[in-house]
Amino acid sequence: MKDRIQAYRSRVTTVSWGWLLTNPRAAWRIARGFFRGLVLRKNTLKSVDILSTFDCQARCTMCSVAKFRRESGPPLTLDQYRSLADQAAGLGAVSAIFLGGEPLLQDDLCELVRIFSARGFFVSVVSNGIAVTEPLIRRLREAGLRAMFLSLESLDEEVNDRLRGHPGQCRKVQEAVRIGKEQGLTVGICTVFVPGETERLQGVLGYCRENGLRAFLAPLARVGKAQDMDGNTDDSYEELMSVLKQHPNATVDWACSYFLRPRCPAGKEKLAITCYGHVMGCCLNHISFGNVRDEPLQRIWERATKFSAYRDAPDRCLAAFDQQYRRDILAPIARLPHSPVAYTDHPAITPSTEPDLFPQDQEPR
Repeated sequence: MKDRIQAYRSRVTTVSWGWLLTNPRAAWRIARGFFRGLVLRKNTLKSVDILSTFDCQARCTMCSVAKFRRESGPPLTLDQYRSLADQAAGLGAVSAIFLGGEPLLQDDLCELVRIFSARGFFVSVVSNGIAVTEPLIRRLREAGLRAMFLSLESLDEEVNDRLRGHPGQCRKVQEAVRIGKEQGLTVGICTVFVPGETERLQGVLGYCRENGLRAFLAPLARVGKAQDMDGNTDDSYEELMSVLKQHPNATVDWACSYFLRPRCPAGKEKLAITCYGHVMGCCLNHISFGNVRDEPLQRIWERATKFSAYRDAPDRCLAAFDQQYRRDILAPIARLPHSPVAYTDHPAITPSTEPDLFPQDQEPR
């Protein structure tokens, strides 16, 4: 057990342990999460990813949210975000991560950060770094921002900027690292794990080690612009695990759970919520289980936990590594023009295949 706890601590990127010691509300939520997981064997929400905008200056070749679009209705209001933060905290969440699109293009991002920080969340942003300036990061830190993760695919500027679809992005990230550290933020790098490209990945992880940065590895999933790229296999999973063993400062989001074992968090310990209120299991699973404008977050989360693919809790990223899930669930919606897709509209999610998602008093399709 001691080794498992140490492994958990070394792989956590969603909170800072120093911050936790000064935040009793978050400490209580985490203690409750472990009790529910280890003793009651029940799920507890830990993290919410907020896709606060779909606007972006980059044109990444592997963008997972490329099919998310502006909708006809208005985005969530600040009052609706306040309600969302209250509800997520009530379910146990301690981490709020703003991404997009590019979250730094969001006009009211400082206020959104303030809303979640005031409710005891460890607040992070995932940014491409292009819009990072010292005054902006200072304002975000003063609003309660604790961490900034920056997207980087290679230290070779030509390679990186081609993959990220923006000239000069590599240099902007390195400048953003300096600014973030000077402002006292926890700073890290997000990079996409692509099968067979370990050499490029090793360069990025070496940069993180030399500069005292955390590293978050996002496995390639065949969604968005990556729908036609080569997918991960069992061999590439072992390749990724080998990389993690070499770099203790690097992690993946299924490495640590309230059950003290690797566990895909989608729909159980993590939710992704768009700026229009759609609630998904994570940013790679483009199935909406409801909208916070229409029903409470708790009801939507409980529905998501009943989805058999989430409920079975694999020990790795479901969207990236489970070939049956990719074939049966992701592939049927991969070529649709827009995301996300409501679970009731998914051809493979029906009352016969997922009876727990369709109560008997609900009208059949």
